[in-house]
Amino acid sequence: MSTMSLHNDLKLKQLYQLLPKEVVVSASWLEQNGVSRQLRYKYLQSEWLHTVGKSAYIINPQSFTWEGLLIGIQQFVKLSYHIGGLKALELQGFAHYLPIGNENKITLYGTKNLPAWLKNLNIDYKLVLQKKPYYDSIGLKSFSSNIKDYDLKVSSPERAIFELLYLVEKDGISFGFVSEIFEGLTTLRPNIINELLQECESKKVKRLFVFFMEYFNHPWNKFIEIDNIDMGTGKMQIVKGGTLNKKYLITIPKDYTSESK
Repeated sequence: MSTMSLHNDLKLKQLYQLLPKEVVVSASWLEQNGVSRQLRYKYLQSEWLHTVGKSAYIINPQSFTWEGLLIGIQQFVKLSYHIGGLKALELQGFAHYLPIGNENKITLYGTKNLPAWLKNLNIDYKLVLQKKPYYDSIGLKSFSSNIKDYDLKVSSPERAIFELLYLVEKDGISFGFVSEIFEGLTTLRPNIINELLQECESKKVKRLFVFFMEYFNHPWNKFIEIDNIDMGTGKMQIVKGGTLNKKYLITIPKDYTSESK
C-alpha cells in the first residue's frame, strides 16, 4: 500500500471517529477536517460517505434523523440557529398533536439566511427559517438528543410560545391551536417572561401573550410585569371576521369573549 493510500485511510478512520453516522455536515466542514474534494469523491465512490443533497454529507444515510441534521448544523458546522416555536414546544411535551402540514416541518430561528447546502437538502423534513421575533439569547436551553452526548439548542417553553404567537393565523397555525397549547403552560418562569416582554418588538406577540395570560389565569400570572410594556396603538386584525377585544384591540374568535367564556 502506498504512503498516500495509508494517509487517506488514516483520514477516513479519523473521520469515522469524529463524525457520528447520523450527523449531516457540509462540504466545507469536511475540507476543514482534512477531507479534500478529491478525497471526498473517492469516499463517495467507495460508499464510505453519502450525499443528502448538494454539498451535504452523511456517513450512513439509513441512519439519518432530523436530530442528526440539527446536531450537524449546531455542533459541527457551528451555525447559530436554534430550534424554536412549535417544534421546540413539541420536543418538550407541550404540543401533543400538530396541524396538518407541520408534522415534518422544523423551524429554525436565526438572523442569517440559510446557506445553500441547507436549502438543497434531499430529505423528508422541511427546514423553515424565521428571523423574527428575535430575543438574543434569552430563554435558550440545551436539550438532550439521541446522538451520543450531543445536545440540541432549543427555545425554552417561554421563548417558544412567544415565537409561536408571531405565527398565529399564518402557516396553518390557528388561534384555537395556540390557545390549547397556552392552556397547558402552567409552569412558565415569570423572570424569563418578563425579559421576553421587555425585549419583544412585535406588538402582535405582546398583545396576544397578555390576552392569553389573562384568559387562562395561570399561577405565574401575578408575577408578570405588564405596566410598562408598549402594546402599541390602533386596532389589529388577528382573526378574520373575529370580535374586537377592546382592552388589547385585537380581533379574536367570538368563543373567546368574556361573555362566552
